[in-house]
Amino acid sequence: MAIRKTSAIALTGITLAATSTFALAQQKPEGLYSADQLMDADVYAQGSDKPVGEVDDVILDNNMTIKSFVIETENNFGLDGKSYVVSPDQLSVETMQGEKATEPRYRITLMADGKTLSSYPVYNDSWWNSTQSQAADAWDQTKQSASSAWTRIKDGTTDLIDDTRDAISGGADETGDAADNAADKTENAAEDASN
Repeated sequence: MAIRKTSAIALTGITLAATSTFALAQQKPEGLYSADQLMDADVYAQGSDKPVGEVDDVILDNNMTIKSFVIETENNFGLDGKSYVVSPDQLSVETMQGEKATEPRYRITLMADGKTLSSYPVYNDSWWNSTQSQAADAWDQTKQSASSAWTRIKDGTTDLIDDTRDAISGGADETGDAADNAADKTENAAEDASN
C-alpha cells in the first residue's frame, strides 16, 4: 500500500471525540486520529522493522485525555509477552493510507529500543491500583488546596471589609467629635460676646 502522508509526531493526548494535541511534528500533523484504529496498531522499537507488540489499551484521565498506552508485547526482544505502560510522549505515529479515509492505518514507534521497554511499568492490577490511588490523592490535594486558598481569600476579604468599616466608623466619630467641638466653641464665643 502507498503511504498517503507520513507525520512523525509524539502522541500527547486524544479526547473521546478523537481530536488531538499531537506535538513534535516535522511535517504537518493529520489533526484527527482514530482511537479505534490506534487499538491493535503495531508498535515498533526505534530503528527496528520488527514489532515489539501492539496497542492493547488506552488509559484516560478525568479530562478524557490520554494518560498512558498499554503495549502488549510479543515474545520479541525477550519481553515474554507482558504488557507495559507507556506514556504518550514515548511514542510517535505515522499515518498511512487505509482502505477508507475513516480507517487510516498507523505505524507506532516507541522512542526506545525493545529491551528498554522491559524497564517500563508492567500493566497489572498492582499498577492499576497504585496509579488510581495516586490520582485520587492528587485530586484530594487539589481540592484541599483550592479550599484552603478560598478560605484565605475569604478571610482576607472579611478582614479588609472590617478594617474599612472601622476606618469609616472611626472617621465618622472623629468628624462628629470635631463638629461637636466646633459647635461648643461657637456657643462659648457667642456667650462671651453677649457678656
